[in-house]
Amino acid sequence: MRDFRQSITEQDAQKKKPFGARVKTWLLGLGRWCFLAACSLGTAWLVYASYPKISRHALAWFALAPFIWGVTKTKGFWSSFFYSWFTAVLFNAGIFYWIYYTCLHGGGLSQGLSAAAWLGLSALLGLQFALFGGSCYFLKKTGDFFPLLAACGFVAWEWVHQTLAFYGLGFPWMMLGYTQWNAPQMLQIASFTGVYGVSFAVAFTGASLGWAFAVRGVKNGVVHMCLAAAVFLSLYAYGHYSLPSRSGRPGQPLLSLNAALIQPNIDQYKKWSPEFETEITDTLTEMGRSLEGEDVMLTVWPESAVPGSLTDETYLTLFEDIATRTDSYQFIGSNVEEDGKQYVGAYLMAPNRDELQSYRKIKLVPFGEYIPLEGLVRAAFKNVAVLGELGVFTPGPRGQKPLDLSGVSVGGTICYESIYPQLWLSQNRQGAKFFVNVTNDAWFFDTAAPYQHLAVNVLRAVETGRPVLRAANTGFSAFIDPFGRIEKQSGLFTREILRAAVPLPVGEMRNFYTQWGDWFAWLCAVLYFTLLISTMVFAYE
Repeated sequence: MRDFRQSITEQDAQKKKPFGARVKTWLLGLGRWCFLAACSLGTAWLVYASYPKISRHALAWFALAPFIWGVTKTKGFWSSFFYSWFTAVLFNAGIFYWIYYTCLHGGGLSQGLSAAAWLGLSALLGLQFALFGGSCYFLKKTGDFFPLLAACGFVAWEWVHQTLAFYGLGFPWMMLGYTQWNAPQMLQIASFTGVYGVSFAVAFTGASLGWAFAVRGVKNGVVHMCLAAAVFLSLYAYGHYSLPSRSGRPGQPLLSLNAALIQPNIDQYKKWSPEFETEITDTLTEMGRSLEGEDVMLTVWPESAVPGSLTDETYLTLFEDIATRTDSYQFIGSNVEEDGKQYVGAYLMAPNRDELQSYRKIKLVPFGEYIPLEGLVRAAFKNVAVLGELGVFTPGPRGQKPLDLSGVSVGGTICYESIYPQLWLSQNRQGAKFFVNVTNDAWFFDTAAPYQHLAVNVLRAVETGRPVLRAANTGFSAFIDPFGRIEKQSGLFTREILRAAVPLPVGEMRNFYTQWGDWFAWLCAVLYFTLLISTMVFAYE
């Protein structure tokens, strides 16, 4: 109300001004909006270029600077809100452009509906950043504490979104911390704070640089630039000196497990067609038997390696034969049918054939494996044929225990579950010594999505302090060590078998993050919301 009354007063004052003064005021206003548009475009481009597929991780440290500089020039909450939302829509459209191609070519939607899904998601996800940006209108009144509070606010909203998404109300695909996925030195703080610590460091650096340009006085500007440099260098130094050699820390006992990742590169449109069943089984048989005579304890096959269920006689016999010939456990992506319900899942088959364990996917892909608010959506889009083809699966129960591989606990995750650290923490705390992530990224074609999906797994490895074995149908398959370094990686849309010795932790060896979870995000949220509310109260006194 105060902002409204103020705007009315300003309008009345404008009418009393001479024509020349009104033109000058109009030009100044136009210049301010052009400046804000330039700041939005600058941040949007820097954010987009920081994420995979471009992966210029150094740009992320400057990404928020133009935005923060601009937000200091906004007048009123709603001005800050819409400026922030516009910025977010721009960089979200760049990050999520693959949604359009997936819906168009993979989902069979029209160009119009595909564009609507892409831009609609970009706009919807932009509300998170808009709320953060709107709050900056109040937080900037805290003066030199603003960069710290802005970074806390950024993390707080990431955590809120992540938490809501875990219960079906969001899509936390790309956090700011993921921009550093290919810079291992900058990731090691995640073993204490989770990905939120990396996001905080990147956000604080950008906010400090933006504030340095916005504040008056060379001295204050230099101080904030120095603070930004100090955070960056501290994070790099900690990561550099905490990273062990590839062979491990001196004196550390080493245990390992020989594993192989199978990437069959089966065409997405052949996989589910009965006429190609023989071709598919021949490919799987040839690749599986090629490991015969090798010292491999675990063979990992991708999500939906079996187009159906492993319990079908054809595939059950095939993998039993491979397990026996290679004398190795088989981790196989397959639908799981139990108690009359259909699950997206995976099986762990022992080489002696007498043991078949299953994992059932907990977090299903919206509009791919299930339809949120199904009745309402089908009624609204009853003429869209693809909706009738969407799989309706049941989510697996939470708190599933790791699978047992001859006394070694294996954490199982499938595709989309890689973006939920909660699931990984749960299995880590139950004793998982390493993680397997199986996926089928063929839906995304040669877009940024497979690159982004790989990056997420890198952060999960650092957070849990556990190796990650990622097997994809068409790529990228990879061995990721507990420090987020990719030891081996396949190509995209290639048929490959990757082999590596997987290091196993001795004893529990839990890190700080796996013990205490999202403590850092909690701390940021408490500090941010407490001071935000206090500032808002004082602003309206």
